[in-house]
Amino acid sequence: MAGNNSGGGSYPLDDHVKSVARDLQHRFAQMSNRDQKFDLHVIPDLLSQPVVPEPPAQDDKEAQNFEKYLIAMSHIPLNYENPGLLDEALQQIPLDRLSQEAEEEVELFQAKAASLGRSKPEWSHQECMVRALLRWFRRSFFTFVNNPPCSECLSPTNKIRNVAPTPEERAHSATWVELYACVTCGAYERFPRYTEAWQLLRVKRGRAGDFANVFTMLCRALDIRARWVWCQEDYLWTEIYSEHQQRWVHVDSCEEAWDMPHMYYKNWGKKMFYVIAFSREGAVDVTRRYVGSPDALLPRTRCPEGVLKFIMEEITNLHRPKYAPDGETRLRLYREDVAEDVQLRSLWSATLEQSRRLKAAAAAAARGGRSSPDNKSGANMMGSPATGDVKRPIPEDAPVPDVPSLWPTYGP
Repeated sequence: MAGNNSGGGSYPLDDHVKSVARDLQHRFAQMSNRDQKFDLHVIPDLLSQPVVPEPPAQDDKEAQNFEKYLIAMSHIPLNYENPGLLDEALQQIPLDRLSQEAEEEVELFQAKAASLGRSKPEWSHQECMVRALLRWFRRSFFTFVNNPPCSECLSPTNKIRNVAPTPEERAHSATWVELYACVTCGAYERFPRYTEAWQLLRVKRGRAGDFANVFTMLCRALDIRARWVWCQEDYLWTEIYSEHQQRWVHVDSCEEAWDMPHMYYKNWGKKMFYVIAFSREGAVDVTRRYVGSPDALLPRTRCPEGVLKFIMEEITNLHRPKYAPDGETRLRLYREDVAEDVQLRSLWSATLEQSRRLKAAAAAAARGGRSSPDNKSGANMMGSPATGDVKRPIPEDAPVPDVPSLWPTYGP
């Protein structure tokens, strides 16, 4: 499909795509209204279908507030693009050590690939460099803090309450301070909760959100394409783009987890409803990558699915032109958008099908049929290996449906 590679403007749609747009608008109009966004039977099926973006209704204050909230959140990763901050972050990284570790790991992956008769290793030097960064960051650089120890006698402390930050703490981006009391000497210990990555880089301690904030910035300092991933259920992590596998890879720096997107719902029993990835390139709803079972999907009631799609494109249109001003870069990112959308919908379709098959087998077993579902391969709900990790990229020849909602308004 041809497009205008000179920069901005709308992506031209041919007559066939316009026809598809009208058809989809009719098919999903009822699915997108406010009443059905609360229907738990509609949402899981809708997540496997292409969705037509639509702005929030004028009377839907909840959707409008959610739109404002997500747009505000989308500005956080832009702090990682500050050249001075990235230079400071880069100076903190032991590049020689990590590069050597990465080289050694690449050799191991190459040897493993050769032993299995594969043409290329599972991970390249780029990914191995991030893996080395992840190990160093979690084990040597950044410290997880729950109750901070007493600075006077190093004894444990108990939290008393939250208090307002001092002017100096506020100047360093603290929005509130947790106040603790030492169980031994009774001294007070203040734990400012900073929001700016540059301050967290200095204090080198925090919790999961602080880990994700600083680690994502360090990835950007290494010129690795990275996303800051926000989960509505009070957790955050990172995604990096693997050029080798042509897909986004889950990285949890707080747990030192690499490419384990299903760990939250499988290992933690976590249920989620909105997981959004933010970067300078825009925003993407990646919930389906992390929720590997319909039972782990909480009601998505903040806005209709069409409105969420609209907000994601709105944020992308807001930020991407600044960082991808040329047509060639926009075209490449646009193709990545399409491939990822196809992948996420395919993953969720497989999730629904597997769930229905398992429930049917269980019902048959209850009636005296087979005693267990036919799942000899050990695949999980996503149809991927039993570890829950999706390690295969979308094939280059994978079909791309003519769905106008995938054609971003910023053009290629």
